[in-house]
Amino acid sequence: MKILLIEDDRDLNELLSIKFKNLGYELFSFFDLKNVKSCLDENDIDIMIVDRNITNKDSLDFIKSLREEAYNEPIIFLTAKTLQKDILEGFSVGCDDYITKPFNFDELLFRIKAVVKRHKKENSKVSFMNFLLDNESRQCFEDGKEIQISNLEFELLKCFFENKNTVLTRQFLSEMVWKSDSANDKTINIALTRLRNKIPKLKNHITSIRGMGYKIC
Repeated sequence: MKILLIEDDRDLNELLSIKFKNLGYELFSFFDLKNVKSCLDENDIDIMIVDRNITNKDSLDFIKSLREEAYNEPIIFLTAKTLQKDILEGFSVGCDDYITKPFNFDELLFRIKAVVKRHKKENSKVSFMNFLLDNESRQCFEDGKEIQISNLEFELLKCFFENKNTVLTRQFLSEMVWKSDSANDKTINIALTRLRNKIPKLKNHITSIRGMGYKIC
């Protein structure tokens, strides 16, 4: 499990870092909000543990901005702000759990595991119209009936379903589907043509945006 910790109390940060690392977790530790987004962009973080009082500022607005920018990593606030309005504010900006200080480390662990498990279950399926992709079984369904597709076609649909109404560049598709930046336009066009032909109901929804890429809408 990869944990991103934001805690400006250096003693508590160090203590939590030691405990998490001793349990075999990979930890990314920060004392302020600088470089947090870069860390999220470069690593598959499983959960964020965030103090609300960071260098005399409330991290509430920062978390709100992450959610608005589509960062969907689960977040637990770990904070001394204990009023009911504080807790409601935390959930209103998109946190998944709210733990007040002082806290029990074993309880924190249980809550981390519960939030991560729930998040993974919620994100194991992605849909578009009456189509559903199951990331665990790697199956595609239309109105509950399975459609046989290749692994490459599954990855293509996953990219589109997870980024609805968003233009996906050819480079993005190359990196996400072919796992390299070398897939040329012809390769991508052929794959999309085959996908459209295999699932005719999606043909008019996957559109080419001249000079930019493709999108599903």
